[in-house]
Amino acid sequence: MAIDSIGSFLGQSSASRDEIQIKDGSKDIINRDEFLTLFVAQLRHQDPLNPLDSTAFTAQLAQYSSLEQLLNVNENLESMKVSQEQDYRLQALDFLGKEVIADGDMLFLEPNQMSEGGFSITDDANCTAFIMDSNGIPIKSIPLGVLGAGQHDFQWDGRNAAGAKMDPGIYNFEVTAMTGDGMILPVTTQITGKVTGVNLEAETPVLFLGDIPMVLSQVMEIKVPNSSAL
Repeated sequence: MAIDSIGSFLGQSSASRDEIQIKDGSKDIINRDEFLTLFVAQLRHQDPLNPLDSTAFTAQLAQYSSLEQLLNVNENLESMKVSQEQDYRLQALDFLGKEVIADGDMLFLEPNQMSEGGFSITDDANCTAFIMDSNGIPIKSIPLGVLGAGQHDFQWDGRNAAGAKMDPGIYNFEVTAMTGDGMILPVTTQITGKVTGVNLEAETPVLFLGDIPMVLSQVMEIKVPNSSAL
């Protein structure tokens, strides 16, 4: 491997934190320790009748020093990133047992429990909630009356339109909102419920409201638990 072109190695912007890429064919990669060994070897094997120019020598040392500083900065930033990610993951554990309001349109029906959903509107409107099964088929409508602008909750007793109890599990819902002059307002639906589990195995922590999964970015509000039995 050539030892007279070390300076050219230092200028490569594609080097990783711990390694410098070399394209002379004999070896693909050297790390920092090998680079220093190579640099010293260059000094030992220089032509005594034509020694390395002091300016070039100083420039190479300055380049290496700059590269070393950049690598250290990258390592420190990476360490900070890992620490922040770990803190973020552990924060998810604080949600256990707490009731949250989150972005979504699902309901979790537990045996002998009321299921609660939420939504928000931008103006006064006559609102109706529609509960749907896993196939998207409406099984019950819940008239909510005229409501003002803002956030609202509704409860579902777990029964279909015929009064029969539905099986526990996940259901979807949507809300229609019509103003007095017949305009349909946009509705933002929200999931409400108690966090019963946390999964830290994925890259992003996953909260569970019963069987409903959600990520932390979906959470809009944490509230005092308030459950109602049938």
